[in-house]
Amino acid sequence: MANNIHPTAIIEKGAIIGDNNTIFENVIIRKNVIIGNNNHIGPNSLLENIVNVGNSNKIYGFISIGTLGEMGKKGDTLPNNSEVFIGNNNVFREFITINFPVRKKKTLILNNCYFMARTHIPHDVHIGNNVVMATNSLIGGGCELNDYVYVGLNAHIHQWLNIGEGSLLGMSSATIKNVPPFLIVVGIPSIIIKVNEEGLKRRNFSHNQISIFKKYISGEITEEIVDNELIIKHRQFINNHDDYLGK
Repeated sequence: MANNIHPTAIIEKGAIIGDNNTIFENVIIRKNVIIGNNNHIGPNSLLENIVNVGNSNKIYGFISIGTLGEMGKKGDTLPNNSEVFIGNNNVFREFITINFPVRKKKTLILNNCYFMARTHIPHDVHIGNNVVMATNSLIGGGCELNDYVYVGLNAHIHQWLNIGEGSLLGMSSATIKNVPPFLIVVGIPSIIIKVNEEGLKRRNFSHNQISIFKKYISGEITEEIVDNELIIKHRQFINNHDDYLGK
């Protein structure tokens, strides 16, 4: 199907636009941007530098994607052969900023994520699948948010940290260390309070899997467990990171 592009939108020569996209008033799409199919790009949005957007994303408006990473007095630069890459079926609400990478090749967002209004996705961040960032949550440059992470209202994450799969960062928390998978952390600075049991249930992990993992986290189980996916992923994370909550 043909694209529906508002006459006030500016699309530079060289931009590649797929099919069945809706592009609203005053959108600016620069020449090195690629947009797939079935996307919604709301009014007054800016896509610049090298940006690759997949399919079926909803960008609600007043959003900037691809602007230079914020490096303060070091100076903002545009590295060669880098890009902002956005996968499929993501939702970006109003007043979001997504910055171009500085040290890595990509600022990366995969699939099925939901970003509430006024969230910030800075340079070099890698965000997995099914991640949620709640309103006013902010993450530092270079962070990695693995699949099914939930960042609560007004929560902040220090730069270059790794937030493990399925973890939940509580409202207004300040996280300054890596967070192992499947845990809930709260406070300033953040501390672990319990296993993210509700999140695991929603993903259809069994009662037995969750129960054994909770005992492992509490220290009730110390012997080697080789058939529990949650424990295996948790151990892999802590073996790969020197500085993490709970160490």
